Amino acid sequence: MQRRTAAIYAALLLLLAAGSYATIGAVEAPVITIDSPEYSYVSGDQASLNNKIYTVAAVTSDFAELEWTDESIIKTETWEEYDTVKIGESEFLVGPIPNVDSITSTFILTEVRQIGDAETVTINSETYVIIQTDTNESFEPSLISQEDYLTNKYGPATLLELNVGDAIDYNSKPTLIADISDQTIIVSWSSPKTTTLAVSEGDIIDSNGISYVAHFENYMLHLSSDVDGYERQASVIEKFYERINGLWGVSILGSLASILLLSMAYLSSRY
Repeated sequence: MQRRTAAIYAALLLLLAAGSYATIGAVEAPVITIDSPEYSYVSGDQASLNNKIYTVAAVTSDFAELEWTDESIIKTETWEEYDTVKIGESEFLVGPIPNVDSITSTFILTEVRQIGDAETVTINSETYVIIQTDTNESFEPSLISQEDYLTNKYGPATLLELNVGDAIDYNSKPTLIADISDQTIIVSWSSPKTTTLAVSEGDIIDSNGISYVAHFENYMLHLSSDVDGYERQASVIEKFYERINGLWGVSILGSLASILLLSMAYLSSRY
């Protein structure tokens, strides 16, 4: 009698669990729909937000990346006399630089030529290159000024005569001679900075005083000002999944309870 009763209760629990499981499979989950979004973007589109033009770099089913490049950023650097700077593919020596009272603001960059492995000696503050004129050790080596040696090896040094407003290729970037003051030169170049805006489903984006909610559909980013409508739909979906989770609980617990009930009912008796 006890086993029969247990079997009946187990069947009822299984029936309840099966009904819950069947309900889960039968119902269709609600989705958010936006009928008339103000803006819709795919990857590669341009988006205007807060008076900035963003490029839609990527759009997935629930995420987008928008990039904005600030072209207004300018970086500067100061050169002093005898600094070495790279112009194009060569190194140049800065100077002389006119002083503040000079009638001209022109300055010179002189190409730096490498002396290589040649042996040198300094005499009276002048640098000379030692030239071996013969392999016989009885011959005395000759000396040639470093400048003459470099000119013989490379040709005359390249001289760049520059003034304020001139443009050069400094460190592989277009650079402007911005200012020349007393013994210093200021150069400047454009240094754009890219900022990335990450957008996920349901994010609120404020643009020019208007709030937009982000929604993704068919790999498109939609922006809608109907934030309240979106939130109402999101609330309905949240409640739906709460009920679905409850049905899963009934299905799982009902199945386990029926198995436990039958197992206990059919245990062998010691009496």
